[in-house]
Amino acid sequence: MIILVTGTPGVGKTSVAKEIARKLSLEYVHVSEFVLKNNLFSSYDPVRETYEIDDEVVARSLNEYLKTKDAVVESVYPSLLDNADLVIVLRRNPLSLYKELKERGWPELKVAENVEAEAIGYVLQEAMDWFGNACQVDTTGRKAEEVVNLCLKKDCEDIDWLSDKRVQELLFSLDNVIISNEK
Repeated sequence: MIILVTGTPGVGKTSVAKEIARKLSLEYVHVSEFVLKNNLFSSYDPVRETYEIDDEVVARSLNEYLKTKDAVVESVYPSLLDNADLVIVLRRNPLSLYKELKERGWPELKVAENVEAEAIGYVLQEAMDWFGNACQVDTTGRKAEEVVNLCLKKDCEDIDWLSDKRVQELLFSLDNVIISNEK
């Protein structure tokens, strides 16, 4: 059994994925740690403070590793997995996510790109395109245990951040950050 827990950074993937793995006695696989441990990154982006990967190289290695495993896999990139028995996309209100990522001390560009990705449902769309279905769960203001229970019950939600005027205003300001960094 493979359970994929995905979503943008800051939505609670690590806490939720680890707890699901513990409750179901499954191995926990953090894809970023897997990439670093197996030296699967191609370069480091100092502006975004992140490692860059070749998706095909990582996917090949990860899927080979998972072939005989029962695991909960945590990843920002759903399309790295060939298959999953359950795909959970954790979501968080972009206004709350913005505060979280800023508190982490992330560079403004990295914050802007990740909050925009959450607002437009980028990871959800990738999961839907890749697997055909996914269970969305809103983590905003919820404790990890509550989110885990919703995930295990497959109590999925429809989430549309773009209908919130405050989120739209935030997106306009984040666009300015991204544009100013492209110059």
